[in-house]
Amino acid sequence: MKYVFWLALVVAAGMAGWRIIAPEITNLVFQDELQDSAAQLGWRTGVTPPNSDEELRNIVIRKAAKHEIALEPKQVTVRHTGTGEYAAWYIAVDYAVPVDLVVSSFTLHFNPTSKGEKFGGIGVSSPASNPVPAKDLPKPDQQKQDQTQHPRQPPVLKEKDIPPSLKRPLE
Repeated sequence: MKYVFWLALVVAAGMAGWRIIAPEITNLVFQDELQDSAAQLGWRTGVTPPNSDEELRNIVIRKAAKHEIALEPKQVTVRHTGTGEYAAWYIAVDYAVPVDLVVSSFTLHFNPTSKGEKFGGIGVSSPASNPVPAKDLPKPDQQKQDQTQHPRQPPVLKEKDIPPSLKRPLE
């Protein structure tokens, strides 16, 4: 009887976990599709850009419907800068998914964007810290150049440069 209780508890915890994790995974896949859509429209990929923001909004709503995400047009934000093949597109979606567990229910809120901000604003597209400035490289005239050998040739080793462990015994 004790094992049946623990087995039922593990199964219930697994089912509850899946009901929470499944919308998270769906959101990540949908976010990747938003990134791909914005990137394909923003670069010269041969994809014909939509005629209006409303047309792109409808495309996003259809993509969300494939993942069983019900969206209204007011939940989709579409912006673009530039024209033609030089346009940069930004897409953001705001939606919530109800999660019904047997003992309680709650709502998971998602804000996927084409910028790549995942996991509560910790984004892929923005660096975690300011980049370190690059070190100044010496100018070619300041570099030491050995004129005795060609740069592609291996260095010439002298007898004193070879460690004793690598020397061959004399025959």
